[in-house]
Amino acid sequence: MGAGATRYIVKQMIAVGVGLLGFFILSSLNYQLFRNYPSVLYILTTLALALVLIIGKRINGAKSWIVLGPLSIEPVEFARIGFVVVAASLLDRSENELGSFRFLALLFALAGGHMLLILMEPYLGGSLVYIPLVMGMLYFAGVRPLYLLAIMFFGGVAAGIPILSTYFSVQPQGFAHHAILQFVVQAAHGGRPTIEFLFLTTAAIFALWWLAWKLHIRLPWQYPLLLALIVAVGVGAAHVAEHSVKDYQRKRIMVFLSPGFDPLGAGYHILQSEIAIGSGQFFGKGLFSGTQSQLGFLPEQHTDFIYSVIGEELGFIWASLVIAAFGLLIWRAFVIATETQDRFGALIAAGIGCLFGFQAILNIGMVIGLLPVTGVALPFISYGGSHMVSALLAIGLLQSVNFRRYIY
Repeated sequence: MGAGATRYIVKQMIAVGVGLLGFFILSSLNYQLFRNYPSVLYILTTLALALVLIIGKRINGAKSWIVLGPLSIEPVEFARIGFVVVAASLLDRSENELGSFRFLALLFALAGGHMLLILMEPYLGGSLVYIPLVMGMLYFAGVRPLYLLAIMFFGGVAAGIPILSTYFSVQPQGFAHHAILQFVVQAAHGGRPTIEFLFLTTAAIFALWWLAWKLHIRLPWQYPLLLALIVAVGVGAAHVAEHSVKDYQRKRIMVFLSPGFDPLGAGYHILQSEIAIGSGQFFGKGLFSGTQSQLGFLPEQHTDFIYSVIGEELGFIWASLVIAAFGLLIWRAFVIATETQDRFGALIAAGIGCLFGFQAILNIGMVIGLLPVTGVALPFISYGGSHMVSALLAIGLLQSVNFRRYIY
């Protein structure tokens, strides 16, 4: 074991020690202390995300760390936990209030504030986690399924058009066979195509609503109006996304859509990751015996692509056990959420379960080629002090809810 590996182990053990200290402190504290201070918590986390843009150190192209002597702190890891508490406090209200458009707009505006600051670092993966996190917490809070479907539809329009645009930039010959999709992609570029697209989609939506009425399917006129508004806002968001996505992020999407694209550049990470996992087969090559990881072919093997090392050196059995362990953790968080008598505590537990679940899905999906490379670390396994400390703090908060689930 080299000096570099020893340094990583020592730093990670220190992070585990600090995280365990925070775990015991948070688990012993009453989580109700956070109920009345969501605005303070949100302001502090937002200031931390803004501060990293001012004084943060740029590493690997992202300005995500605040360096204080030997310490490197990544505020986004702690901001996500703070946001779970803030969202739980906001969602701790009556069903009528949850159905208010103004309330939902406020929640997404707060999430959008964090996401915007994280995107400015830029850290796409760190911002993407907020979307399923908010959706999951809204579901557990009991928000009407129609609202959730509307939000998902908006996300599909806002994200789908830039993805289509990226796909056709890789496969330009596809435009000749998909005129409708070409028209949809051009709608995000602004000008006359946007106006034509919105006019036609709005007309089609109200035509379908009129047909439903003729078939005696009574739908309020607000439904088609809301759907048309979602399409319009979604196209506007797609236009912003088209001009906000960085070149390296666009290349990652290209690699995801076309795995053979740029095998020595943007596609190198995922190709090496797939080779590593596939070569491990059922039992693996043995600890410290993986060719892709030990010979340096696999980049970021101790952070983002640690799961590839597990698959190569320990095989399918241990890789499956990792997934099972995350499944057990998430299931237990949801059990705590359902057993907790206090709504605020239940939402915190559900939010933490969603947070760990979606982080694991994004990371594992990324390294096996099912999702684009986003740079999301694998909780408790990837190397990183801030990541480890924040994960243990989240477990401490979950345990605080668990200890008091029958009290309130």
